Amino acid sequence: MKHILYASDLENGSRVVLHAAIEQAIQSKGRIYFLHVSEQFHRGQDETLGGFRVKKAHDKHLESLKTEIRAYMKQRIHNFVAEELEQSEFDAEQIEVIVTFGEPAKKIVEVAEEIEAQMIVMGDRRVNALSRLFLGSTAQKVIHSASTPVLIVPISNTIKQVKVGA
Repeated sequence: MKHILYASDLENGSRVVLHAAIEQAIQSKGRIYFLHVSEQFHRGQDETLGGFRVKKAHDKHLESLKTEIRAYMKQRIHNFVAEELEQSEFDAEQIEVIVTFGEPAKKIVEVAEEIEAQMIVMGDRRVNALSRLFLGSTAQKVIHSASTPVLIVPISNTIKQVKVGA
């Protein structure tokens, strides 16, 4: 069975990329690991939070927030997947949802290694080569860091095609 890591930010265009991951999973009789990475939030180096008790309470509060966000995002993803699979032959039981926190490109590569993914599927919204050159993109960082093959679905072209055809 093939493990496919589908990394999504759940923004516009994500549906098309999910369907690309589903196609890969159907062809390979594989399982999809649906990964959503939220940017890391933390206390930082702010020394205005003086005292060990305040810092410990703040850290505990952050962990509580992460737990709430993780539960909310998992439910949102399950709803998104259920909606998308209504017209599909793919079984929702073959999709496992993972929500984590950190720098997206780094976490995508880490999770791909942890689940022993044979493929990473993700979208890329960068409009042109110049924006990729100066800004970089999560997709570009993953391509350069991952030892796993990466399937990039260009989202901006897909969104334009859907709008024109509508």
